Amino acid sequence: MKILFIYKYEFVEPLGILSLSSYLKKEGHDVHFIDLYFCKNYLDEIKKIKPDLVAYSVTTGKHKFYVNLNNLLKKHLDFFALFGGPHCTFFPEFIKEKGVDAICRGEGELAIAEFLNKLEKKENLRFIQNIDIKIKGKIYRNSLRNKISNLDVLPFVDRELTAKYPSYKNAHVRYVLTGRGCPFNCTYCFNHSYNKLYAGKGEVLRQRSVNHVLKELKIVKKRNNPRRFQFIDDTFILDKKWVVEFCKKYQKEIKLPFICYARINLIDEDIIKALKNAGCITLLFAIESGNDFIRNTILKRNISEAQTLNAAKLCHKYKINLFTQNMVGLPGETLENVWETIRLNIQCRPSYAWASIFQPYPRTELCKYSIENGYYQGNFRLIGEDYFTKSIMKLKDIKEIERLHHLFPIAVNYPLLIPGIKILIKLPLNKLYYLLWNLHRAYSYFFKVKLIDFSELFAKK
Repeated sequence: MKILFIYKYEFVEPLGILSLSSYLKKEGHDVHFIDLYFCKNYLDEIKKIKPDLVAYSVTTGKHKFYVNLNNLLKKHLDFFALFGGPHCTFFPEFIKEKGVDAICRGEGELAIAEFLNKLEKKENLRFIQNIDIKIKGKIYRNSLRNKISNLDVLPFVDRELTAKYPSYKNAHVRYVLTGRGCPFNCTYCFNHSYNKLYAGKGEVLRQRSVNHVLKELKIVKKRNNPRRFQFIDDTFILDKKWVVEFCKKYQKEIKLPFICYARINLIDEDIIKALKNAGCITLLFAIESGNDFIRNTILKRNISEAQTLNAAKLCHKYKINLFTQNMVGLPGETLENVWETIRLNIQCRPSYAWASIFQPYPRTELCKYSIENGYYQGNFRLIGEDYFTKSIMKLKDIKEIERLHHLFPIAVNYPLLIPGIKILIKLPLNKLYYLLWNLHRAYSYFFKVKLIDFSELFAKK
């Protein structure tokens, strides 16, 4: 079968799509990829490919763009439309949308391969686990299959799929996933809902072996000559024994700078020292809120202020750039609560203090809490494509909170400006603040935390 994945460039390799591609190719299918950012005559290109199935991986907010695109394509071409990704997994009602023929929930490698095999043989498509399908207007829903227990059996992600575009082929940073799953129950995150969906269907955390990851890194290093790697696991340091072994071997066998994510209450001096010796240049960890009640009762982070400050202290001791992650516009949050978050970040002295505006994504515990307590009406169509522009929450101080979001990292890095910022956020100059936020972010990403190269900013279309 001929399958086409359609995506729009976001500076990050679409590892989910690339994993599906490698597995489907192994199963004998013909896989194609179009990035709408680079391919302006995409309709002509799709007509040349003549796909049997067009697939999209969608998140809440961006799902609207892909639905509209799919309906446009269906006016010109005859194909089966399959949607997957977080939005489909947690909001399966999405299958009711016009033009959506089927959705894949959860892990897709085995499910989509089975679906394509049956589609090719013209067999019954109604009873494939993980696949909900719409046939002649009737929807058939199915249970989830067990998780893939041994990730080492999967082929490495198919980076050749995107190599026809120079910005992918010549990218100086390569993204890597070393495992799947997260055991924590943060209310704003999808992981707790994902774990409930998959209850009894496999281990929550599945980790690739150290040697399997290193083998992939060696291949990528030889083929693509990257300047650094970025490990995008939610919590790269979850298994201390694994990460220490990995760091020792990485230091000897790979010898490239890297960036990774960590969880504050798992950080200790042994881990930070191992990361530093292996070549870690930037560590990202989430503070989320400086208010103890919001952080630990509402968000269920179960992380103390003392643990946060100690983790930051260790990063500074070993000269690892610190990138903190935060949220504003949380249910029940006041303007003063946001300033508490800023003050805690100032004490941590990060190279960059990233902040998002909270979005109540469907089927998360915090979304349910927001609806039940009157902070959000429950209309998912109001959620935008990003979490940096505006809030859809009903909060007393939300206008000033939105403005403070844009000035949040500036306030953290330059606290002497805070008296002026307190005056500015009373003025409706959102476009100016958004511009300042983008300029400061670009400077920090390039020169301080090394997340992006200039070559990546000027992506070739």
